[in-house]
Amino acid sequence: MGSGLFFCLILTCAAHELLAFNCTECDKSKCPPRPISCPGRAATDPCGCCRQCAKQMWEPCGGENWELGYCDFRYRCAAVNGTGNVEIPDIGICKYGAASGNYWMDDDENCPPVYGCLIRMGGCDCTTIRTCVDYFSYSDEPTCRKSTLSDWAYYESSSETETETETKPKFCFNAGCNLVEGRCICESGNCEAKYMFRDQKECDAVLVSLKCANVTCPELPEVKCSNDSVITPTYTPFGECCPTVPRFCTCDFDKCPDCSYRERKITYRNATGFPGDCCDLFYCVPKQ
Repeated sequence: MGSGLFFCLILTCAAHELLAFNCTECDKSKCPPRPISCPGRAATDPCGCCRQCAKQMWEPCGGENWELGYCDFRYRCAAVNGTGNVEIPDIGICKYGAASGNYWMDDDENCPPVYGCLIRMGGCDCTTIRTCVDYFSYSDEPTCRKSTLSDWAYYESSSETETETETKPKFCFNAGCNLVEGRCICESGNCEAKYMFRDQKECDAVLVSLKCANVTCPELPEVKCSNDSVITPTYTPFGECCPTVPRFCTCDFDKCPDCSYRERKITYRNATGFPGDCCDLFYCVPKQ
């Protein structure tokens, strides 16, 4: 009997592996431009193909080969309907809430192991985590230690005279983009350069507006959501004129009620996670 159960377990695991999504060969030409600055962190999709800005709250994610991108820290690429994570190649939505908690994984099963270091309390803290999102400041301990020594040397040299300072080369953080032959050319560190645009995002927006000046996109249907859900933004791939992912409703688990810290929750009906049925039904009893 025990061996039969073990054999069934092996078959179940094998079937899961066969049904798991396998990435197709990467087509770099379909990747957006590599990000210069992001509202959060940068990320490389789990297929290891495109590097782009990590998606923020309520932005679409997932899709075929993770073409819509990956979520930033504290968010998960959740299923649009339900309480679980998205299953590729479906489209998901970046969110967190009662169903997922404050989402941060030390071991993201979608992503490869990454080794790196952070500076904590003046020292280098190095470890390995599975992540697709840029987390570490330094790739290895020697680089991290060299950086801390450089910072110390900077403070040691802060008492230099003005004459000594003037003889050293000057550094600047001047950066921007220019539109050259239908492309955004971006650079940084050139103190004398003049730029038409502050960053690549601004330049890309102008490129798209020029390309789409005479394009009329189909009118999107009006979306109305229940009180426990939100309307997501549309998604338009880089360089395209019209959205490929429309607006839709998805549960906002942060809108679900909860018990006070002095009470414990007893659930008597689990929600489906679909808009209109996002929140579990429960009652609160005092903690003993």
